[in-house]
Amino acid sequence: MRTRLVSSLLAVHLASTFITGVAAAALPSAGCSRQTSESGDRIERTIEVAGVTRHYILHVPQSAKPGRPAPLLLDFHGWGHSAAGVWRVSRFKEIAERDGFITVYPDGLPVTLLRGEARPGWEIAQVPGNRDLAFTTALLDRLEAELCVDRARVYSTGFSNGAFFSHILGCVQADRIAAIAPVSGGHITVPCKPGRPVPVLIFHGTSDDLISPERAHRARDEWARIDECGEPKKGVCDRYSCKAGVEVRYCEVDIGHTWPPQATEEIWKFLREYSLPAPTGAD
Repeated sequence: MRTRLVSSLLAVHLASTFITGVAAAALPSAGCSRQTSESGDRIERTIEVAGVTRHYILHVPQSAKPGRPAPLLLDFHGWGHSAAGVWRVSRFKEIAERDGFITVYPDGLPVTLLRGEARPGWEIAQVPGNRDLAFTTALLDRLEAELCVDRARVYSTGFSNGAFFSHILGCVQADRIAAIAPVSGGHITVPCKPGRPVPVLIFHGTSDDLISPERAHRARDEWARIDECGEPKKGVCDRYSCKAGVEVRYCEVDIGHTWPPQATEEIWKFLREYSLPAPTGAD
């Protein structure tokens, strides 16, 4: 009963209070010059990065048209999970068809995080030499060359280990990632000095016994400091108004270590309100 009540309050709260940003001009990628556009529900692809074959799943909505820049959302799975798994669970593909954005689900390589086990996931301990940052850069380069992507509206979300990695992308690739939405992750694990304030929405479960809410609170507080935010407006979600008109938002729901059912829709509502600043010298 409590879960249903929190979910209902959260939906009402977010639907009535998310910031409506000022529409910014699209930044068409090189792929926008192509005369044809592909679409597909589950396109499985590979890319070679530093001599290693990396895998990813791509969803391009039917509404994608040549010459029409579409937002792009990266969705990173949790430790021990897979691109195919998060493709099913987060369900962004459904609202992507409705709202016309591209989603990509990268596959991680084995990484040791817990109990000395190596399972598919993302490197989160360092920036120099990070294979997954290199993978993400190469993947964005590939997608922007092959598809008509709005380079001003590239976003990242992820669950658990993928949430940690989304924090890192916000820290070190703020020139390419417009906003992030980590789910059930923890604190920022690398030095974080983005070149601009980064909009952040964090979802976390109050009953998460794998990654405690306190670790998510650390991430919330770190981003509030990095983005030079004021005092929060408390509610179902804590909202911080920050430098350059961005927001840090923190939402706790009555669940464990799992993807909140309401998170998908609310993440997209939040992310779509933000875009990268226009390049210096642009009209």
